[in-house]
Amino acid sequence: MKAYYLVAAMALFVATSCTSKSGNKVDASESQAAAVSVGAQKLAVDTINSKIAWTGYKPAGSHHGTLAIKQGELSIEGDELKSGSFVFDMNKIVNEDLTDAKMNEQLVGHLKSADFFDVAKYPEGKFTITKVEKLNDGVSTHRISGNLELKGVSKNISFDANVTNEGNTYKATTVTFKIDRTQWGVNYGSKNIFKDLKDSFINDDMEITITIVATAV
Repeated sequence: MKAYYLVAAMALFVATSCTSKSGNKVDASESQAAAVSVGAQKLAVDTINSKIAWTGYKPAGSHHGTLAIKQGELSIEGDELKSGSFVFDMNKIVNEDLTDAKMNEQLVGHLKSADFFDVAKYPEGKFTITKVEKLNDGVSTHRISGNLELKGVSKNISFDANVTNEGNTYKATTVTFKIDRTQWGVNYGSKNIFKDLKDSFINDDMEITITIVATAV
């Protein structure tokens, strides 16, 4: 019986480790000038149907949830996305996997604390588009580059997305990609920064999927 539980535990560790490697790692660089589009049609971001999905990993498993979009605007020329930005509300971090209310509250509280995103000091984050490229790879329609701002740190990242439109409504859904949270000063539990954590570390890479829905103003 003990052997069974040992094998099961090892299988869980391997499964979560493999899962944590899915998605595309993006390299962060210095922030760039925001894309500018003169005379473009303005679209208001639908904050109800737009969201950021996140997943964080550790040796024993993972946690996942969402982050709310507070406001935003996209600019369209013809039928092509050209520029835009959106603000997310760091006070609206949600965990979706912990069913125990107390444990859920404790985790979200910790994520909001100075150990992680220091929401009291930095209540908002922001993404500003710096470049949009069309793709013809049969998988994604566009590659989007932009400045991601967290905890007062702005870094430029690029990821692929599918941008579609139906009438006056546009939807952009990114592939699932990974960022290294420590590049934005989110250092808690990083074994690359704190060398004595042994198995108590939290992976530096976190997975993100962004869905933005916007309609003509």
